[in-house]
Amino acid sequence: MSNFSPRTMSNSWMKDYDEAVLRYEGAQDKAREMAMRMLVKDEPVDKIVEYTRLSVSDVLALKASLDQKQ
Repeated sequence: MSNFSPRTMSNSWMKDYDEAVLRYEGAQDKAREMAMRMLVKDEPVDKIVEYTRLSVSDVLALKASLDQKQ
């Protein structure tokens, strides 16, 4: 008799998916932190986009929030 059941497969798949989402979100958080550091050092936006793989709009939003804080 096999231990396979659709319910077990579904739970396993959801767990893997949730873990992948958490890893992706963590990577995005780290990329934003790095972008903020680069913005503080006055690095050009295109260099930040290339290095962090964030979108231009994300980097510009970070830059705007940084400008508001100063």
